[in-house]
Amino acid sequence: MDKKLQGILDILDKLNSSSNIVKKEDLEEQYENLEDFRMLTNDLDSLLKNFGSMDINNGDEVERILFELHRIITTFEWHFSEISDLNTTILKVYKNKINNV
Repeated sequence: MDKKLQGILDILDKLNSSSNIVKKEDLEEQYENLEDFRMLTNDLDSLLKNFGSMDINNGDEVERILFELHRIITTFEWHFSEISDLNTTILKVYKNKINNV
């Protein structure tokens, strides 16, 4: 998934390079965030891999896992939201900007 997000950022960066709708720093920040996204994906992979050894009758352990899942899910949402915001910003302006309206 991180490669797909990078592909999206590449598209936005290309469109923005000719239109300067968003700050270059905002795009660069999202490229930097891809490493955090990769680490988060690894965290999820590890959690899923270890789920089979979890004692589902241990309430503390189940709660810890569910909180970790919540952290991972909400952080994924944040990453997608940040990229979506850039996309929306470019979407709202790009057509008029290239048509000089």
